[in-house]
Amino acid sequence: TCRTQGLRHRRHALAVAAAGLLLVTTTLTWFGADLETKYVAITASPALDKLIGAIRAANDLDRDGFGSLLGEGDCAPRNARIHPGAIDVPDNGIDENCDGHDFSLHDVARAPGAGLQVPEPFRKDWNVLFLTIDTLRYDHTTFGGYARSAKARDTTPNLATLAQRSVSFAFANAPSAGTMASIPAILTSKFFHSGIALDEKRPAGTPPGILPENTTLPEIMKRKGYATGVIGSHVWWNGWGLEQGVDDYDNSIARTDDPYRVAADKVTDHVLAWVSRQQGKKWFMWAHYIDPHGRYVAHPDVVDYGTSEPDLYDAEIRWTDQEVGRLLRELARLPSYANTIIVLTSDHGDSMGEHTVPVGTHGTALYREMLHVPMVFYIPDNRPRVVPGATSNLDIVPTIAALCGIDVHDLAFEGRSLVPQLFYDGTADHARVVFAETNAPQKQRAAISEGWKLIYYFGSNLYELFDLQADPWERVNVAPQAPPAFETMKQALQAWMDRVMYARDPMFNQAFRQLADVTLAAAPTPEVVTAGQTIEGIDVLGIGVADGKPLVPGTKVDVHVYFHVREPTTTAYRFLLSAWPVERAAPADPGPASIYRTAMRPTADGSFATDRWKAGDYVRERFPLVIPPDWKGDGIAIGLVTAAIGGGKYKATGAALAADPNTAVLGILPMGSSGARPP
Repeated sequence: TCRTQGLRHRRHALAVAAAGLLLVTTTLTWFGADLETKYVAITASPALDKLIGAIRAANDLDRDGFGSLLGEGDCAPRNARIHPGAIDVPDNGIDENCDGHDFSLHDVARAPGAGLQVPEPFRKDWNVLFLTIDTLRYDHTTFGGYARSAKARDTTPNLATLAQRSVSFAFANAPSAGTMASIPAILTSKFFHSGIALDEKRPAGTPPGILPENTTLPEIMKRKGYATGVIGSHVWWNGWGLEQGVDDYDNSIARTDDPYRVAADKVTDHVLAWVSRQQGKKWFMWAHYIDPHGRYVAHPDVVDYGTSEPDLYDAEIRWTDQEVGRLLRELARLPSYANTIIVLTSDHGDSMGEHTVPVGTHGTALYREMLHVPMVFYIPDNRPRVVPGATSNLDIVPTIAALCGIDVHDLAFEGRSLVPQLFYDGTADHARVVFAETNAPQKQRAAISEGWKLIYYFGSNLYELFDLQADPWERVNVAPQAPPAFETMKQALQAWMDRVMYARDPMFNQAFRQLADVTLAAAPTPEVVTAGQTIEGIDVLGIGVADGKPLVPGTKVDVHVYFHVREPTTTAYRFLLSAWPVERAAPADPGPASIYRTAMRPTADGSFATDRWKAGDYVRERFPLVIPPDWKGDGIAIGLVTAAIGGGKYKATGAALAADPNTAVLGILPMGSSGARPP
């Protein structure tokens, strides 16, 4: 009958479908570990995407979110503590994050560097005006090329004038794609999801709080007596924790939530009022302009680009530029302007419909339109230039600290000082890799160089790799073809993820800061070379002065002692630094009243004792030296006393004090010397 024939047809169709499903499942199971197969399957078909999700869930035996099939990479499928993205406990012999090696604290060793200092004419008590413009894409600014684009829009004439007088970084990247993660990161030079200590107990609908354990830029400025002020315009800034170190914190513009708020004119008014009250002081002001953040508002009295969302976005930028221009013109009338550094950046960009992300959306992806932002440093009398190469606005905190001469050796930053690029030719770092992160809606991390960008998706264990020279807008994923750059960028990303996993742990944070200060990635070049001093298999290489500070009576400096481990020791040693004034032409042993001694302590205050040093390590230990105001002479002799913890002192193997053979004489630093700062 027709009914019987219909049932037979349906059964046949179901059998064919089941066989097809089994074939697809088997194919994915056997070949899904191949990046190209899996990437094509997920992006080409919603049905296959769901099927892959089902297979992943079925073979996730330990319920840690990762299976061992389909290229999931779970190297311990029955241990929920071991999977891609897990915290890899350092030096325990276990590869918790399945990247093929056990993370070691030696991986945080600092690379060598020239240590270029701020040139003498620019060592001043600068005022600092720090401006952040929300949601400002670099490519939608005049100086970012928008005036030369198809739309030919001069959206930022005032900012373009500022950039022409400044050092502008052409490929600056935000640390994340949204305000919640970027603003705290910029203020601390640490990543929000991978470095900042957070209060997760804040009310629903508000971001996690910034805990006092973090050190913010205003707190750093207070170290040198700056008057500090903040003018905000974002509702999240109420009780968020950004008040740390701020004398005058004003977020009154955004007491309530209003996505259509027009704020730029009010921000400028508040900044001018505050700065006018600071004349005669050195001041730091951070002002945030919210207006380019959606919802976009028309400004027909300023410009009329049209009524579409992208048109309104550009109009918001032009409106904000007008108010920033007014701020800069009014500040130029004040006496303090000639002594004011201006730093401009944005917390992130915005989607204009690229990569199928809706217009006005950010925070959800790590593509160029959301990360590439302006970063401009105006320093009076400094030569303007455009600097290529990947940079991060996490570089702002260490750079401002260096420009203002603030000692931050006790802090660890993810960014780096841009002093070399600001003042010296030929210092652009074309090989540098910077990083970005987001957790919404899925956990993603990115490594970005001048030529390549790698994005890693934790949930699917997939990578996207883009050749930025051939494909600057990141439309063609070349990861499936696995070019040599894929492995290079993957290693850089994995090393960064290993390193930042611990930063929220206060105890590890302390140890990390100390370890990062003492371990070096390559042989240093001490200012003064030491000969003949050895502690078991550990050679003393030499001494130098930290941070370029001169040896002047009545001041405090840090002296570096450099070690090289030829053979590791099982003894945990403590060190004491001694110093005394000499005439370099005829140095003599000190009298009892003229010698200075530090406390006896282990390396890095015990975080990296000598019994943990490995063969081949280069180690730099820092000793504080307070130079008595009555010291005479043209040099300071440096001695070192070594003692085993719980044991006796180690006799010097080279030159020693006549009155104390345990004090090894390491060399003489010239009085008044700033010292070339080795790595």
